[in-house]
Amino acid sequence: MHNPNFLKEHAVYQIYPISFKDSNDDGYGDLNGITSKLDYLKEIGIKIIWLSPIYKSPMADFGYDISDYKDINPMFGTLADFDNLMKEATARDIKVVMDLVVNHTSDQHYWFQEALKDKNSPYRDYYLFREGKKTKNGYNPPNNWTSNFTGSAWEEVKGEEGMYYLHLFTKEQPDLNWKNPKVYDEVKSIMEFWMDKGVYGFRCDVISQIYKTSLEDGKKKLHFSSPIGMEHYLAQPGNHEILKRLRKDVVTPRGGILIGECGGAITTKDGQAFLDNELDTLFQFDTATCTKGPLSGKINTKKLKENIIKWQTELDWNGNYFENHDQHRVFDKYVFGEHELYGSKMLLVMLYTLKGTPFIYMGQEFGAHNYPEPLPMDQCKDIVTHNILKMAKRVYHLPNKLAIRTAHIYGRDDERAPMAFTSEVGYGFSSENVKPWQAYNPNSKTYNASSDLVLPFFKKVNSFREEHSVLTYGDIDFKTFSTKQKDVLVYTRNDSDKSILVILNLTNKKRNIYKNIKNTKKQLLLSNYEDETTYLRPYEALVFLLDKH
Repeated sequence: MHNPNFLKEHAVYQIYPISFKDSNDDGYGDLNGITSKLDYLKEIGIKIIWLSPIYKSPMADFGYDISDYKDINPMFGTLADFDNLMKEATARDIKVVMDLVVNHTSDQHYWFQEALKDKNSPYRDYYLFREGKKTKNGYNPPNNWTSNFTGSAWEEVKGEEGMYYLHLFTKEQPDLNWKNPKVYDEVKSIMEFWMDKGVYGFRCDVISQIYKTSLEDGKKKLHFSSPIGMEHYLAQPGNHEILKRLRKDVVTPRGGILIGECGGAITTKDGQAFLDNELDTLFQFDTATCTKGPLSGKINTKKLKENIIKWQTELDWNGNYFENHDQHRVFDKYVFGEHELYGSKMLLVMLYTLKGTPFIYMGQEFGAHNYPEPLPMDQCKDIVTHNILKMAKRVYHLPNKLAIRTAHIYGRDDERAPMAFTSEVGYGFSSENVKPWQAYNPNSKTYNASSDLVLPFFKKVNSFREEHSVLTYGDIDFKTFSTKQKDVLVYTRNDSDKSILVILNLTNKKRNIYKNIKNTKKQLLLSNYEDETTYLRPYEALVFLLDKH
């Protein structure tokens, strides 16, 4: 029987397939590897998994450049392997969410290849081809937009002087033209194909950027993560119309869900608009990027607290996360020093007690770390890491050491290291004599799925949320027990039957508990420490049941 609230009631576990489990000893994770670990996922309490892209792809951006939306990348297996994964997941009551990447395709996609062959091809209008600006020495791009991955957002077409195509990401990822009705029809068909195979729904990649209202010049910005031109395509009215139609035509009739990655500087008002018969929940970037500065990878706890309160109070249903395939592990970003494991547990408590759906990235359940030392540049596989290094040197003229450090801060190699199921050679990802596609993380000897440093607490917190429906359906209140402390977060979750109080120390220093909290009648339900004190220890998390009488 269909449960319309399934996504609200359960956490989502993200799998980055190439790094999850290698079943055939070629060094790459695959679909059969995922299937082989479904029992592990069920045992730790997972009921929804989200797979990063597994479609056919040249892998210029690790699968986010799709050359065939209705087939599987041979690296990961076959359609038969996918059907078997669906069958086995269903047998364990685990739902599967796929990544939907429809801002762009691969430049190797049939549509784009046909568009290149013939200027008059109907596929030319599937993309955004435009003539450049004539100069004395040739042509400049049609406008000043820059790519999310640095450099111009336009690439000149080989053999067609002065003709360019738009790519908001790599040049191998040409943007689709969503003003063309045929593009809508194609995407509708893709979604129907997978949902009719039993897929629960889609996590929609950069879905807040798919509709380009105009191609006018953008306002100039000076920051790595702020492309020029964004005001012409971020959260546009046409974007909302498309999502409303896809929801009505494809998703709702099949009892499915849509999760949106809403990057860029979207406001809470923008976010709320995306939840109006469009997305079920979304990812904003404010709580993941509020660092102490552009050259710092460390979170500013004051800004973090402010952003959490803002999004929790102004958005109906958040997609709550700290880690994913694009964001570093919490260690040395949110939590530091000798108390870091308490910190990782505190963040788990936060994820599972805030209003919204918790999203867990593979390995987070056992405390996976970033690499102990930055990978040498020649071992970094992420295109962003290398693009940032080039820009840091050529545009910002940073010294080599600082440029490399900046590349590692903004790059995405740390979080993509192979999964560690054991502490043995190969870490349960692959056989001991197999070289993985990316270097193993030496920290995996300590932090892996056979370790009890974090995993038992993860399972406890995951069950705790499902046992207390107020954490799903209750309101959230930051005012009743508000504190002026910049690095202590206090809130309650309330329904007609129950009130739960959550106190989180966001820092690795001791903090006081306010008298109004101390004097309130309450019962301790959950803590990341073994005992109670009269103050907050580093990264302490306390969850109380309040006496409503």
